[in-house]
Amino acid sequence: MMTTGGQPSGPVRVRFAPSPTGTLHVGSARTALYNFLFARHEGGVLVLRVEDTDAARSSRDFEESIMADLAWLCLSWDEGPDIGGGCGPYRQSERSAAGVYRDAAMRLLEAGKAYYCFCPQERLDELRQRCLDRGEMPRYDRACAGLAREEAAARVAAGEPATIRFRIPDRDVVVEDIIHGKVRFAGDVLGDFIILRSDGVASYNFAVVVDDIAMDITHVIRGEDHLTNTARQALLYDALGAAPPAFAHHSLIMGPDGGKLSKRHGATSVGDFRKMGYLAPAIVNYLALLSWSPGEDREKLTLTEMGEEFDLARVSRSPAIFDIQKLNWLNGLYIRELGPDDFHGAIGPFLGEVPAQLSLTAGQLAVAEAAVRNAMVVLTDAAGLIEDFFVMAPLGAEEDSAEIREPEAVAVLDLALAAVGGLKAADEFSAADAETVIAEAKEWLSALRQQCKERDIPPKRLFRTLRIALTGRTSGPEVPYLLAGLARETVSERLRAAREFAT
Repeated sequence: MMTTGGQPSGPVRVRFAPSPTGTLHVGSARTALYNFLFARHEGGVLVLRVEDTDAARSSRDFEESIMADLAWLCLSWDEGPDIGGGCGPYRQSERSAAGVYRDAAMRLLEAGKAYYCFCPQERLDELRQRCLDRGEMPRYDRACAGLAREEAAARVAAGEPATIRFRIPDRDVVVEDIIHGKVRFAGDVLGDFIILRSDGVASYNFAVVVDDIAMDITHVIRGEDHLTNTARQALLYDALGAAPPAFAHHSLIMGPDGGKLSKRHGATSVGDFRKMGYLAPAIVNYLALLSWSPGEDREKLTLTEMGEEFDLARVSRSPAIFDIQKLNWLNGLYIRELGPDDFHGAIGPFLGEVPAQLSLTAGQLAVAEAAVRNAMVVLTDAAGLIEDFFVMAPLGAEEDSAEIREPEAVAVLDLALAAVGGLKAADEFSAADAETVIAEAKEWLSALRQQCKERDIPPKRLFRTLRIALTGRTSGPEVPYLLAGLARETVSERLRAAREFAT
């Protein structure tokens, strides 16, 4: 029996190794995040390695997209294809071209720990089906394992296609996983697997082991779907004479139905959520909490705070259910914490032509932004909310809005019309003056409230009347923001229209 996965000594070095065959999935982003947090907590190094041996599906565009999403999430790396480092190259295609994997495979071949396999794909497919028909795990039957080395070498020299298979030792493997504890694998079910294909391309299991050894990786943090791969990789570390890293396999992200998170559940990529108006800190915060907890029921943490608190021992192995409502709640918190300038910059790309179509001044837009922020869940909400802020609904469209005809409401409209000259015009203030103008609107409203009090008109009647008069609705933005953002001209016009409607 072989046990692997102890705690390595020396400086911590972890890696995030995406395949550039698509965009960055939120599950992969969480793996990157856990590696980042562990490296920062331990004062270690995070390596970005691009696993692009699948030439038919890999593209540099996807690679750049993944790196852009990681950068947007503020998950920086210390070594990688874009910044270099002492263990390059950091693309597997470049390592393959340099003969790194072939040289390692040849060493195992010469040591008798691997052998050439000449079985055509048709035979392998039939063998796999026979195993499945018997209810067994598919595994190679070692048909080529007994070939004399000289015969195999001669056939390869003659140009016959051949793969190189790793010879599985006759022993069980126990992986000491930081999250799952001891996980045992029977050696006879793993099967002699391919480490180098006939076209010279290394298999996933072989390439990552060769790379992790060369890059001095001390901890491998990845999804639990790689646990079986870890058993094979543990044997390769031993065969190559290297100590294995420590392993930590976190749970996968599941959809609400318990199935692995996929497109049928909606958005799944970081880019999707970015386009939908989610903030990077909210996504990072949410992904961290899917399986990890800092304790004390804390749910909102900065990336720095997470790095200070992160501990693999606190990562749960229970399935992580993706809860969009929880993400929405967190995103709303982060939106409300943005300063005015940051908020303006964040929603700018999502506003489209709304400010121009409504002919808004910079001051009006700033007031509207302040008014709608608390109602926003994602940045894409901004355009609709700001449009609703300025666009009047027909008076009487809502059944409750008919109350504007009641005597107390009419009295409120008369008082407001008499005082409307005290509000600022739209062209009299800039974005920098927005907070002052809102404060002045509150003072104007306070004076109107006092007049209503003297006439025994309750505050609720005052606010509902003004909201209906200014928006045509019984609910919406706070009245002081409406007074400031709509500005004197529009407020006066709508108050007069409401007064006419009431008669």
